[in-house]
Amino acid sequence: MPRLVTYTISDREDGRFDVTATIEPDKVFRRSGLATLAEAEEWVDGLRVLMAALGAPVAQKSPDEPVAAARTTPARRGAR
Repeated sequence: MPRLVTYTISDREDGRFDVTATIEPDKVFRRSGLATLAEAEEWVDGLRVLMAALGAPVAQKSPDEPVAAARTTPARRGAR
């Protein structure tokens, strides 16, 4: 039986992005330090292709901060 795969994309303080994917119930995979949001989304697209071959749907978890905010909020480099 296929298991649901959820993911989140988070914006780091250094301007890079991390992707965390969870295969229900508790298998967690992380991809850290992606340079751009586009690169993170491309990684998720690859995850979708792989999981589709296994019959597992992939869905975005409700992020703490919307991904759209990462696109419009300038990097916080040097800000304290």
